[in-house]
Amino acid sequence: MAPLHCLAHFPPGSRVRVESICDCPKARGRLFAMGITPGTVIEITACCGGPVCLRARGTCLSIGRGLAEKVMGRLAEDCVQAA
Repeated sequence: MAPLHCLAHFPPGSRVRVESICDCPKARGRLFAMGITPGTVIEITACCGGPVCLRARGTCLSIGRGLAEKVMGRLAEDCVQAA
């Protein structure tokens, strides 16, 4: 199974399954309110040194790099092969 990486690590076009989110209540609450929860598959649409743009649950979002680094995931294709 592929190792976990933060969202800011993945290149544009990657489909990532969220595996875990940091324990910080403020960050977790903000991410959960945007629909980014463990088990969600998201698509990275842009990640070029600044904010990370992504598509989650049919919605386009942009989150800051600091917040993106608090979300850990692995490529969704790797999750399907392991199942």
